[in-house]
Amino acid sequence: MDVRLRIRCQYYFRFLLTGLICLGLFSELTLSAWATETTPTQAPTVLTISVSSATVCSGASTTLTAAGCPTGGVVQWSTTATGSSIVVAPVQTASYTAICAETSPAATTTTATATVQVYPPIKISPVASLSVLCNGGKDGQVAINASGGTGVLQYQFNGQPFQSVNSTFGNLAAGIYTVAVKDALGCQVQGTVEVKQPPALSATTSTISPSCLGRADGSFTAFASGGVGDYRFLLNGSAPQVSGTFINLRADTTYSLIVADKNNCVLFRDVVISPPASFTIKLTSTSTRCPGSADGIVLVSATGGAGNYQYRIGTGPLQTGSQFTGLAASSYEVTVVDGFSCEGKQTVIVGQPTPLQLTLTAVPVSCQGPNSGAIRITPTGGTGAVKYQISTGSALQSSPVFTGIGVGDYTIVGVDANGCTSLASVTVGKADPLKIQVVPIAATCCVCATGGFRLSTAGGIGTARQYQIIGQPYQSASTLTGLRPNTYRLRVVDEAGCTDTTAAVVTNGNALTLSVGRLKDVTCAGGNDGEAAVQVAGGTKPFTYYWATERRDTLRPFVATQTGLVAGTYTVSVVDSNRCSSTTLFVPLKAQFTIPVKPTISMTGSSTLVADQSAGVQWFIRLGNDPAKPVPDATGSTLIPFQSGQYYAIVTTNGCSSAPSDPINFILTALSEPVSSLAVRVLPNPVVDRLRLEIEQLERSAVTIQLLDASGRAVMMGQLPAFTGKKQAEWPLTGVMSGNYLLKVNADKRQSVLRVVVE
Repeated sequence: MDVRLRIRCQYYFRFLLTGLICLGLFSELTLSAWATETTPTQAPTVLTISVSSATVCSGASTTLTAAGCPTGGVVQWSTTATGSSIVVAPVQTASYTAICAETSPAATTTTATATVQVYPPIKISPVASLSVLCNGGKDGQVAINASGGTGVLQYQFNGQPFQSVNSTFGNLAAGIYTVAVKDALGCQVQGTVEVKQPPALSATTSTISPSCLGRADGSFTAFASGGVGDYRFLLNGSAPQVSGTFINLRADTTYSLIVADKNNCVLFRDVVISPPASFTIKLTSTSTRCPGSADGIVLVSATGGAGNYQYRIGTGPLQTGSQFTGLAASSYEVTVVDGFSCEGKQTVIVGQPTPLQLTLTAVPVSCQGPNSGAIRITPTGGTGAVKYQISTGSALQSSPVFTGIGVGDYTIVGVDANGCTSLASVTVGKADPLKIQVVPIAATCCVCATGGFRLSTAGGIGTARQYQIIGQPYQSASTLTGLRPNTYRLRVVDEAGCTDTTAAVVTNGNALTLSVGRLKDVTCAGGNDGEAAVQVAGGTKPFTYYWATERRDTLRPFVATQTGLVAGTYTVSVVDSNRCSSTTLFVPLKAQFTIPVKPTISMTGSSTLVADQSAGVQWFIRLGNDPAKPVPDATGSTLIPFQSGQYYAIVTTNGCSSAPSDPINFILTALSEPVSSLAVRVLPNPVVDRLRLEIEQLERSAVTIQLLDASGRAVMMGQLPAFTGKKQAEWPLTGVMSGNYLLKVNADKRQSVLRVVVE
């Protein structure tokens, strides 16, 4: 019967005296749901169980909580646990009972039961794994086999996302991995799986060196371990073999060994065959006594190898003796053979002493007498001390000098400590007379003690010389220095005491010399624009230059370049800082051009000035006491004055100007003044674009008008027919530039000249 129904019935039983429904259930309740009350007046205990999750995955936990047991009661569960709450993790659907045991006020018990439904569990069969083939590889596999659960199962490997497509995972290294399976309700089960690997493949080798250097009878044996067994061995790419032994190998060669196991896992190893223990050959040679003799010796000493040595020199036979004698100077190959028939070769040189050679120096017969010659001997090579014998004597002597020798041919024999000999011949002649040769060294100035002589000799005896400035001590140096410019007497003495003398001069090597530099002649005769410069060589700066005119006047300043000179011949000399002076230099200057003839000017009519020359003319005007000024553009032979003043002309040719002509005083006609009954007015003056005139005359005549520029050129012309009295007329000034002009009005013999300003 349901627990809640049982509790209701108990409640009704206590508080309702009658009730057919509860009475009908009484017998059942008393058997399974509650205990008989000892105190009929107390309400019965109602025990309930609540479940945190009534439906769970297999192995998942849920909490059961019993409520309603009095404070003094104890809850006992069917799992043997006590307490009001327990946690259970059923693997299949199960019911749990709670019993409330009361001891006060009377011993009673109350029970309640709850059921936890469990989803179908997921079962994982043993996870299948494939080991890695080779140690350190990544070719392992894991396969997850699962059943049960609800709906489609999903698989998870090592924390990766769940997947339902594939339950096999590959390309794995050795290690322990986690696996999980989840069904459609989210229930899952986990486990671990190990991917294993074989031990690492390794190999050791044992080598045997060849018996002799150069032979190929070495070997080695390889021993493999690890991997999965069934080893195979390969050497330098050869066919695989089961045995790890390889023979017929050379020393000092690196061989590449490959070891493979059953899974074709491979190990690479370089194997070096060490060379055999070689024997050492030491050769000692003794040179021949003399060049070309065959008495050299070679001694052989061998160590190491297998012993029992035999020796051979060159291509000769083997011998047990280690010494070879009677050898000429040469290079020999020595072969040593040990007990294993191993050979060692080494080269030795049997030397010979340097040949004795005699170098003879003849000292000619000198001024000291007919037997004043000598022979000096310089030996090279040979062994030890050398003794000498001359062809004119029979005894050996240790001294390398033979004296008292006259003119003739001689042979010298040299014998060294080993008895080796050498011959040399020499001719003793008569020395040429000693002659001194001098190369002067100039001094750096006329008073400087920096000059000297470089001396050499011809003829004489020997190479040593003594040199002297007569009156001073001898010296061995051939250069004499510290001398001022002067004449000196020199002497030289050779090894035999013969002398020669000569006279030589020390000059001034830095003597001052003058030459003409840049010249600029006077432009015009009588002018003073000439220039001249001199160049100095030698001497010591600073220099002082002395210029003198033809009248012996000295110019200042005392410098190399003079300006403002007139035509003439100048004398120049120079003195340097040491007060050394140069010779006198003559510098001529002349005039390039003559002065033009003074012009003569005259007046033609009443308004025109005329010069008697036409080329290079320039007109000038002087107003009162003011300085004269050139008339602008007045360079022709004629001039029409613009204003009153004193006029004169100067002629210039080639830049040379004549004297001014005699002046002419010119008075210009007023602006409005009758001249011979002819009056002219300019209305207005200055004018702008048109020339307006008012002309008045008493006599009837035609009138001509000319407007002249400063050079006298007509820039406008006009004419009026004959009239009497006043008449006005105007003319346009087309093309006339601004400036000052002269207006000439002519009526028969009457003329009027006015100044007009055009703006």
